Amino acid sequence: MLAHEFPADLCGWLDFAELLARHGYVAFPYDSRGFGAARHPAKVSAEGSLDLDVPGAVAELKQHGVKKVFLAGASAGGVAVMVAAPSIEPPVEGVISLSGEQSLTSISPRLDALKTLPKLRSPFLVVGSVGDPLVDAAHARQLVRAAGSKEKCLALYPGPWHGWDLLAAAPYHGRVIARVLRFLREGSCA
Repeated sequence: MLAHEFPADLCGWLDFAELLARHGYVAFPYDSRGFGAARHPAKVSAEGSLDLDVPGAVAELKQHGVKKVFLAGASAGGVAVMVAAPSIEPPVEGVISLSGEQSLTSISPRLDALKTLPKLRSPFLVVGSVGDPLVDAAHARQLVRAAGSKEKCLALYPGPWHGWDLLAAAPYHGRVIARVLRFLREGSCA
């Protein structure tokens, strides 16, 4: 399940979703309410609801027979999956945050990853870059430390790359993709 950046839509995930499919995974990028194809004339709570759409996406996957679900989110989507994951039952197989911020409480008081991560029990991977202007190395380390997961890891790369650009535009994107695929395959930080 792939949660998008703000204020983007699922299109930013399409190349990576195709890559995941080639590796045998069911890739499910979706538009959060108020974005992309999920636009609503009444401007349904949009960015403040990013976390509320994650359980619905998981339910949709389960309804289609997917047994093992991993959550991945980029930037604001990373916050959404970190906040939503602890409340999903049964627990998801793992959570991946690509430059997910510690909190977006200016958008919604619910979007506080540091507050919810201690309840996370699923394996947890944080991917970021040391020069990211929104989520620097110190912030990424705090997220990993805050997680209640037994299995948690941090993959930091050089440069200022943020979110899904780590998978596509960064000069080392192949290494990032390999790291994410290994986490999906093994469900651990090994």
